[in-house]
Amino acid sequence: SQPEPPSQPEPPSQPEPPLQQQQTSLQQKPSSRPQPDAILGLRPPMQQPFVRAPFGTSLYPLRDSATSDGLTSDCSPSQLLSNDDQPHTLYPSTWQPLQKYQQQYNLNGEGIVIAILDSGINQNHLAFTQQVHLAQSFIPGESVEDTFGHGTMCAGIACGARFEGSEQFNWFGGIAPRAKLLVCKVVPNGSNVCNPIAVCEALDYIKNNHGLNSALPVNIISLSFGSLNYDSEICDRVNALATDVIFVCAASNYGRRTDQPIAYPALLGNVLCIGSHSSSGKASSFSAVGREIDFLAPGENVCAPFVGVPQALSSGSGTSYSTPAVAGLICLVLQYLKQHLSPTLYRRTCKEVVMKKILKKKMATHQGGHSEEHGYGCLVPKEFFDIIPAEIERFIGKI
Repeated sequence: SQPEPPSQPEPPSQPEPPLQQQQTSLQQKPSSRPQPDAILGLRPPMQQPFVRAPFGTSLYPLRDSATSDGLTSDCSPSQLLSNDDQPHTLYPSTWQPLQKYQQQYNLNGEGIVIAILDSGINQNHLAFTQQVHLAQSFIPGESVEDTFGHGTMCAGIACGARFEGSEQFNWFGGIAPRAKLLVCKVVPNGSNVCNPIAVCEALDYIKNNHGLNSALPVNIISLSFGSLNYDSEICDRVNALATDVIFVCAASNYGRRTDQPIAYPALLGNVLCIGSHSSSGKASSFSAVGREIDFLAPGENVCAPFVGVPQALSSGSGTSYSTPAVAGLICLVLQYLKQHLSPTLYRRTCKEVVMKKILKKKMATHQGGHSEEHGYGCLVPKEFFDIIPAEIERFIGKI
């Protein structure tokens, strides 16, 4: 059935199933519960030039101070959009010290290449004046321009830059703002799902043009989409690339609503499967549960660049947003390791199996065990960057 008209919003009592999004407008009173985005459950764009929270998330004007019980008790829109000194949404209690290490070791992702397959990018946004090294559409007849916002938000979280005036709305830049960004558009304009042929062509393009021995090899591929159904064409390509590239994949927002809520390709064994946690480190209620979960990262009420005007910002919740946060964090880890390791040892860290052990043993909160809800736990950057380089070198040498 069609969603109710914007003038008659009814906030759901639980997250809507993927691809069934509620329509809202900036003139409405915000609903009381922010909802997670669907797995590429993209909603038609709105004409308002500022702050739209996509994929079922309630909308708030830039300076709105509405409160909410949220998805968990500690998830409040006022923390995101008020003008007080709230922490940046990408830096909750466990990630806040990351800013210290970014400054102390001059970590910004420089020299690391990340590819994001999604709905494109807002090329005119002030957050992307230098980061986008290559942007290509794999949708015939369409430019790489993002008309939905999902891809722009994911790119911004991973490696967007701060811009003048953004701090007052709690946007202090993405995790790795100097990383080189390859944008691959795989979602047609006007559609709410990615095109599987486009995904295959994008992965083929990366393998053939940005492989290990190319002039600009891709280190990380961030995928904030998936399906509960196995697609052999896509999964075969992921498996082929995963020997030399670190895949970071969104688990899904199905929570516990199915027997197997984790989506492909996150379900594959040679990728990093990422769930979402709140600002206090509590697993989000929508975050998929299963033995394949590797780590949790910030994924509730995340602020990021959006489509529309060059300074557009939006907020969203979902594993779609925790995934590029981890991808950006890995950019910093690789940059740090590149500074302290021999070239031979550094190349070993550019593989998923080695990076997973680094994150598991030197950054995760549950290093000694695994649970279907938390995986190996939340990632705490401080635990890694406080280790002396010699110890890291010895640890990697034993992997």
